[in-house]
Amino acid sequence: MQDVINSVLDRKERPAYVRFKRVAVEDKAQSLKRGYFVGKDVDYAYITPPYSKDEIIRPVPQWMEKLEQDVKAERFPVQWLENYRDQYKRWQLGQEDPIQGTPVKGWNVISPAQQELLISMRIMAVEDVAVMNDEAIRRIGMGGIELRDKAKAWLAQMNDKGPLTLQMAAVQAENRTLTDQVEALAEQVKKLTGLAQLAQVQQVSPATGGEAPTATISLADLDMDPVDPVELAPTGKRKIK
Repeated sequence: MQDVINSVLDRKERPAYVRFKRVAVEDKAQSLKRGYFVGKDVDYAYITPPYSKDEIIRPVPQWMEKLEQDVKAERFPVQWLENYRDQYKRWQLGQEDPIQGTPVKGWNVISPAQQELLISMRIMAVEDVAVMNDEAIRRIGMGGIELRDKAKAWLAQMNDKGPLTLQMAAVQAENRTLTDQVEALAEQVKKLTGLAQLAQVQQVSPATGGEAPTATISLADLDMDPVDPVELAPTGKRKIK
């Protein structure tokens, strides 16, 4: 029971699936009057409410006008109206309708057969699968709840990866900065060590090359007179000649 309540609380409104089609509408009065077909092309919006098998058909101008009134009365999100306008313009240019969210087609979490089933039900985005109501699950049959749970888990994982990716990028950038600083300091130490070794070599070896001369001191340098040689007597006493 609690799971059902949580599912309802977590459910977010999703826009209806809309496709456009140009139809030739006959003006019967003019056809009878002129004796041949008289008509004009009219663009229609084929609207499938979320998770419903029903399709509502409205002429595009009248449908857009009704949506604008609902927006003014705050009964319809203005962003949805802008998306429908953009979708209609793209259709007029022959471009493919954009998917509001992550396309179910190519979503490799589920099988190709399950993808086709969801697309046939006009469930085009993974975000739509994550908020499927009971009617949609009944239409899918066995495995409907599992599909919804897979979509919820996948989206939660993708949302969690966003902040984690930013944090990892910040850490990597900081590591690169620190690495650059360490390399710059190592280069400075290397240069200082080389200069110190060069200075030491210059102190030991004169600029002319070779070892520094060894100084010798003589009696003349000390300003002393020479002394007569001294002989030692056999008794060990000194005798002066």
